[in-house]
Amino acid sequence: MGGKKVSYNPPPPDNTFSKYLEYQQAREKTLDDRAAQEKIEADAATAARKASGASAYGGIKTTTQQQLAQGLIGYESAANQLRDYAAKYDLTPPEADIAELTQQYTAALPGKRATGISAAYEELLGRSATAEELSKGQERFQQGYYGSMEDFKGSLTKSQEYQKKFNQSYLDNYYDTMFGKQAVDEKGDKTGKRTIKFDSKLLPSYGGNLADRTKITTPDFGEGFEGTPAELEAQQQNVRDTRQYLYSAGLTNLQGEIDKETQSLKNEGSKQVAKIGAAGGLYSNLVSGFWG
Repeated sequence: MGGKKVSYNPPPPDNTFSKYLEYQQAREKTLDDRAAQEKIEADAATAARKASGASAYGGIKTTTQQQLAQGLIGYESAANQLRDYAAKYDLTPPEADIAELTQQYTAALPGKRATGISAAYEELLGRSATAEELSKGQERFQQGYYGSMEDFKGSLTKSQEYQKKFNQSYLDNYYDTMFGKQAVDEKGDKTGKRTIKFDSKLLPSYGGNLADRTKITTPDFGEGFEGTPAELEAQQQNVRDTRQYLYSAGLTNLQGEIDKETQSLKNEGSKQVAKIGAAGGLYSNLVSGFWG
């Protein structure tokens, strides 16, 4: 007896993994191609930026040299301007050009300093600098005593000539405003004294015999005062005290006159009352005698 024959059909092959590998490979290739393209574009942009920066560098250098020559910027600013521009566009550090700037600045420095020194004397002292003053100023700049023109100007404002010509303290300026400018002697030196005018008409005056009654004589202030600020302030206080005294004395005298008149009226009234009382008593006696 023959048995049944069983046949098996194997399942179809599973290529899922191989397809996944193909997908990953294709994806990685796409990413690699994109990255390569981006690098090419970035390199091209960098090259174009550097080329653009390099082509404009000559103009930047010329402008910087002109600004330095005209005094619009200082040496450090000029050097940093070139270095910063080169760093921005990935250019070779411009040390040769900076050395050229240094030479330009050094060559022009004495002339610029001489101009600055002359201008400082004219602005602060109102006169031209002498040859000796120009030479001394240049020498001190070279030795590093002055670091900038502002240092030099500050030194001039501390000089005796400047101090004699101008007031530097707040108090002096205040006194100039209150009492006027200081007087000067024959040498042109300030004396510390000032003059203020005075009009005696501004004071009240005695009337009647008030001066005789008070036994006080007011000072004659004349047409003005000359002296130090302390002396002028004392004189002004004297004027204020005199004015107050005259007004007070006048009011006191007026009150005295009023009191005198009031008392006179009171006394006269008392006399009249007494007379009326006496007459009344007399009439009363007469009437009593008549009817008695």
